[in-house]
Amino acid sequence: MKRKPVFAALAAAVVLAAGGGVAAASLGGDGGTSTASGKGTEATSHQGSEDARTGADDSTARDDAGRDSDDRDSDDRDDDARQDTARHDDDARERAQDAAEDKAEAAAARKLTAPDALAAALAHTPGRAVSAEIDDDPDGRLVWEVEILDRSGKLRHVDVSPSSGKVVRTQAERGEADDVRTAKALLTSGTTSAAKAARAAGARGTVVSVELEDERNGYWSVETGPEDAEWAVALDGATVTRESDD
Repeated sequence: MKRKPVFAALAAAVVLAAGGGVAAASLGGDGGTSTASGKGTEATSHQGSEDARTGADDSTARDDAGRDSDDRDSDDRDDDARQDTARHDDDARERAQDAAEDKAEAAAARKLTAPDALAAALAHTPGRAVSAEIDDDPDGRLVWEVEILDRSGKLRHVDVSPSSGKVVRTQAERGEADDVRTAKALLTSGTTSAAKAARAAGARGTVVSVELEDERNGYWSVETGPEDAEWAVALDGATVTRESDD
């Protein structure tokens, strides 16, 4: 009897299937043989390799994205630092320019004091001065700019040279009607004049401007340089106080 080899081949096929392979048996009668393929194992191994490569690629992409983000943050910080430095430099240049202008104005005001500039302007255009300040004229020269309420009740602008003490330019000033009425009401015969206010504040520094203000029933606002200190001078007695203290 030759049936045992057949049972043996069947048993071998069952064993291969139990081992996880895909089994195929070819029975050929008495001389039957069996073959088995491990394709399932190969597919599993190949998929594992693909997953490993995909995972590695994802990790590399995340690392690259992280480096790009860090680079952008670093660039943003550098840009902010450059902008801060530029703003600081601009502020420093502006402060230096303002300081230079203040010194130049104070130097011009020492050549011809505010009271003397007011006297020269009023000698040329009689009336009541409402302001005087050192400033640039249209040609860029420092002059005393004096505003006068003349005897006809109109505002006149008179420029006086600090170097020569002479009037170099005059023109009509287009003032607001309310301002003109206020100046007329405040500058009565008994009030402190602009020149007297400048002399009173001159003890605190070099006067570079004096201007009539209508708040608090009126007073003279006087600035001394080059430190830009501001003083309030009363209209009824020339009492001087720091404006910041009022």
